[in-house]
Amino acid sequence: MTKDSDDDLKLTRRGFMKKSSLILGIITGGLLGIPFIGSVLKSGIKKASADFSKVGLLDSIPVNKPINIPFLTNSEDAYLNEIEMHNVWILKNDEGNVISYSPICPHLGCSFNWNERVSHFECPCHNSIWDISGKLLAGPSPRGLDKLPVEIRDNEIYVKWEKFRIGIPQRINS
Repeated sequence: MTKDSDDDLKLTRRGFMKKSSLILGIITGGLLGIPFIGSVLKSGIKKASADFSKVGLLDSIPVNKPINIPFLTNSEDAYLNEIEMHNVWILKNDEGNVISYSPICPHLGCSFNWNERVSHFECPCHNSIWDISGKLLAGPSPRGLDKLPVEIRDNEIYVKWEKFRIGIPQRINS
């Protein structure tokens, strides 16, 4: 070996610190980047059934009598898992079909109720009235009740929670 090759193999203190800092930076950047990469990949791969939440048993729903059922949804956004409480109006008609209505009035976002005495939905805020099929009968509401997607699996009812824009005639998700 020559003297020049010996000098090339010598690791100075400054060279050691440079290489150590570089390696440590790469490792730290990789570890910090893993959650970011995971959230980007995860947002592109969503299960269709993951959007649906179980709200109850089909056999427990009376025929032609809407009932208000509370349920939990689980939403994920990057690192955050958030559990939210919602409720929905569920109706089983004579044919056994299940309809789900958002509990939010399309006029100004109030919660409406079922008036069993007169068999219609009523909004206490501005007196909008809908029949059992969700059709607007009276009041300032710009449209009928907003229906939510429903699935029946093994005698269990699943609803996909959606929020619609209020105050407009079109049914548009917000």
